Amino acid sequence: MSVGVTRVRLWWDDAFWVIPLTGLVAARALRWIVYYVDEAFADSMADFDLLSPSSAETLFAAVGGGMITFTGFVFSVVLLVIQFGSSTYSPRTVSYFLRSRVTQSVLAVFIGTIAYAFLALLSVGSVGRDSYVPFFGVLVCLFFLLASLVAFLVLIQNVAGRIRVDALVSDLGRVARRAITRQLAGGQGENVTILDARPEIEGGTAVVRHRGNAGQIVAIDTDRAGRLAANTGVEVVFGVRVGDGIAPGTPVVSVGAESVDQRFDRCILVRRERSLKFDPLYALRILTDVGLRALSPGSNDPTTAVRALDEVEGVLRAAAPQRLGTVRIRAGAGSVIVQSATWDDIVDLAIWEVLEAGLEAPQVTRRLSALLDDLIDDLPAERHPPLLRYRHRLRTAVTESVHPNDAGPWLVGDLQGIGGEM
Repeated sequence: MSVGVTRVRLWWDDAFWVIPLTGLVAARALRWIVYYVDEAFADSMADFDLLSPSSAETLFAAVGGGMITFTGFVFSVVLLVIQFGSSTYSPRTVSYFLRSRVTQSVLAVFIGTIAYAFLALLSVGSVGRDSYVPFFGVLVCLFFLLASLVAFLVLIQNVAGRIRVDALVSDLGRVARRAITRQLAGGQGENVTILDARPEIEGGTAVVRHRGNAGQIVAIDTDRAGRLAANTGVEVVFGVRVGDGIAPGTPVVSVGAESVDQRFDRCILVRRERSLKFDPLYALRILTDVGLRALSPGSNDPTTAVRALDEVEGVLRAAAPQRLGTVRIRAGAGSVIVQSATWDDIVDLAIWEVLEAGLEAPQVTRRLSALLDDLIDDLPAERHPPLLRYRHRLRTAVTESVHPNDAGPWLVGDLQGIGGEM
């Protein structure tokens, strides 16, 4: 995927204001439609004294003013919930909460109700008659008010659902599995091969340095890099990968030549924060952070760490069948080499920190035992080395450092931590 397309999709993911703005635009357009409908039926509705102008003005003003106060109160509560989630689980979960389309849609309904009520208020007594009341305008305003109440209930349900730890880690696990299978898997196509290690650059080395803003690498446009490499006919090696922090002057590309096209720097998309959708390991990083935060002395919540390990196991199972590692893409007479996470990198990120932090929590050691034993039994032999290393570390640490006299119960495989012995 090109950097341009990725940039637009990232903008859409991060643009919290777009959907709420559509509520304002829709209210303005609907008000014009209802205005012309009321004007068309003004003579036929003149004989029906359903609502006085003062009552209509009071209704519109009450709905508009009340919704402003109500919207401020509701979203103050939402922001407090987001703050609670970021402090309880991980600061990086803020983007997870803000990306909720339900929250944005509810805000659009609230803004639409406010805008429509005040626009309809201006039409009371118009059409050249002081006693004119927009009958259909009143009905639509009442409909907007009812829709806002329903939207409020939907918002409460959504926020309460997203703040629950099970829902949070489940969503993060789903995002991590999807990102790994879509963004991290290499070796697709005849011109792509997986390298065992990053090759050494021979000859004179030319380097392209980053000239943009500091931030996190979100994407690398391998298609554009391939076209540039085909023009130069050399092997281009990216020294950075998705997820890396980068600053002006950081070496980006190196080649075994006297010079290199400086446009390779434009093949890298840099943002202020990593992306859940396009960064294949970011969701797994957050899952690990949730487990670590749960095991901190201030939280002391090993059950949450066990729940995070449930999703971690699913991510590892999704990553195991993929062709992982540094990718070489042939492009005409040249080629592009892009670093990517290996199986060992993914296992380290998923297990290492939680294992070291959870050695004194029997729920965690038992769940880790089940995770490692199951993966070793199910995955092919080439995926075993890091899993065997961590199983040895777990057994050694629990036996020698934590419970030298009675480590057996702490190492029994248990999918529930305690209560689901295998």
